[in-house]
Amino acid sequence: MQGFNMGRYRPWDEDYRDKTFRPKKAREAPPKFGKVVRFELPFHIWCLSCNERIGQGVRFNAEKRQDGNYHTTPIWQFRCKCPSCKSYFIIRTDPQNTRYVIESGAREQLQDWNPEEVGGHPVHDPDDINEDGAFSQLEKKKAKQKDGKQQQARIRELEDYGAERWEDPYERNAELRKTFRAQKKLRLERAGRDASLRERIGWSDDIPLVGESSSDPHLSTPAIRQAFHDVRGAIQKKPVQTKSGLRRNPRRVPIMSDAARKLAGRMLAPTDAKR
Repeated sequence: MQGFNMGRYRPWDEDYRDKTFRPKKAREAPPKFGKVVRFELPFHIWCLSCNERIGQGVRFNAEKRQDGNYHTTPIWQFRCKCPSCKSYFIIRTDPQNTRYVIESGAREQLQDWNPEEVGGHPVHDPDDINEDGAFSQLEKKKAKQKDGKQQQARIRELEDYGAERWEDPYERNAELRKTFRAQKKLRLERAGRDASLRERIGWSDDIPLVGESSSDPHLSTPAIRQAFHDVRGAIQKKPVQTKSGLRRNPRRVPIMSDAARKLAGRMLAPTDAKR
């Protein structure tokens, strides 16, 4: 007959006199760095001590600790041991660019090919802006809200301006009709002058007459005609080159207007250049 507790395994660290089960405590991390976590390499690396390649996805019992903050996001460091030479390398997070970077003990393997083509993790490009991403959509929404507030303010400003100007519709309408009557009178006078001019010179009614210059109101048709006569008289009264020298005309040169002087300068420019 088998005795009591016969055939049962009892570990060496178990006290048979104590009926309470006490499991073995887990290994504590060195207090100088941090707690031990399971860490997986995010990319291929080369160990700087033994020059061995460690592939992406290899897992380590890494010692984790916090190394500062980026705004309110903590920056974590992971201290791993190389399986070949037992030297340590440190990888930390980069919240600004949302990626991992090697701090010491190793270097990242440079890859020119796209890892997404072979089923790997995509490489983060901080310059590549995703237009369909959540942050891009949020920025667009905020910009639209800001533009909407500015447009609403402008609309209210225009409404207040219109309400102020049209506070008395009768007075405003009277001002508009007065302005229209004055402009209509000027148009009728100009139409009469144009009809008289067409009749004198035999100008066709199908060809419109050119109005006064908007850039210089002094260069109207009568002013140009008067300036032409003044300039022609001024040219005739210029000193004449003779065999005995320059001979001045004793007659007095008439005083020209501003429009005549401008036109004289344009007409005499080629002649003065040849001299």
